[in-house]
Amino acid sequence: MSDFKDQVTHSGLDDAPRKGHRILGIDMARSLAIFFMVIENYKNAMEADGKGPGWLVWFFSHIEGRAAPAFVTIMGAGLALLAHKALESGDSALRRDSTLRIIKRGVFLVVLGIFNYQVWPGDILHFYGFYMVLCALFLFRPSWTSLAAAALVMIVACFINRIFDNKIGWENGHIWYNGYLTPGGFVRNTFLNGYHPVFPWTAYALVGMWLARQPVFEKEGRRRCLLIFIPITLLFEFAMTFPGFLRFFRHPDMGVAFADGMLRFLTVEPDLIVMSARQLVAISAILVCLELADRFRTSRIINALATTGRMSLTHYLAHTTLVLGPMLILDILQQDRMTSFLISCGFFAAAVTFSVLYSRRYTLGPLEALMRRVTG
Repeated sequence: MSDFKDQVTHSGLDDAPRKGHRILGIDMARSLAIFFMVIENYKNAMEADGKGPGWLVWFFSHIEGRAAPAFVTIMGAGLALLAHKALESGDSALRRDSTLRIIKRGVFLVVLGIFNYQVWPGDILHFYGFYMVLCALFLFRPSWTSLAAAALVMIVACFINRIFDNKIGWENGHIWYNGYLTPGGFVRNTFLNGYHPVFPWTAYALVGMWLARQPVFEKEGRRRCLLIFIPITLLFEFAMTFPGFLRFFRHPDMGVAFADGMLRFLTVEPDLIVMSARQLVAISAILVCLELADRFRTSRIINALATTGRMSLTHYLAHTTLVLGPMLILDILQQDRMTSFLISCGFFAAAVTFSVLYSRRYTLGPLEALMRRVTG
């Protein structure tokens, strides 16, 4: 496929079965996930935890820990769409080719993530690549197997946290991981106790695969899902604002040992309640973006966001190497909340502008085109 743009009316997914505005919603969701990840990453990298305007403190507190799960869930949905043609055809050769292509792209992202880690220890790309490889095993299975696999991943994560010391590698604080570039350190960081370890984070991607195979791209099916997920998500988010909500699970007093044990189990690592809440936010955000793209398919804003989302890999790497890297070298990384927020907004505005202008000539972003050339 040529990198030069003829006319793009849908997302950059090669084999997307549903063209037009419905796929715009996936790309729009991806771009917003990148935006909120940039805000959170810049806040953490710049140690911007001091005082600030009340509205900004509130904003940071309500996006924290939500953008990355959404990003991974969207990735899972994208994989399901990418493999849809092979799934529908029943052609075993086409299925093997699709699986191999996704595995190769996963390996590409692992290598790219190792490079990015040298600038930003919170890198998600090297984890992302492993999520893709594991998800490839379930691409052509019934959709319920994705949920079953997500549950299995969570069970394994719970088991790991019972027998493994999560402090290994973080002896000098949660900034740089000791021994990351050694075989043992890399495996520990990637699978067990890094920022976004394969166990349990692959569960988000598997749920995304399941979601993309539900009738969420059809108006009636999507709106039924909205009526289910939005109220549950809001209820969870509201409940989580009360300190006593999680305290009840951590220190239950039901008078029945088994019941108390089960309640405590929901909040021990990997904290099933919090992960469920984050997953609900991700699903709801995807559904809302699909609905908005459906209703306002000709909107320049939505199309600009969708164009940005198609270049998410390029923008993710750019937000570390072009901003955090130079700031680290110049020793100006530490900033206050407002400054980190303004830098985040400035970067995203530049990313949107670049995407719109670049897409007038090219279909794929620079790194997306490189990945296509390397992996097929």
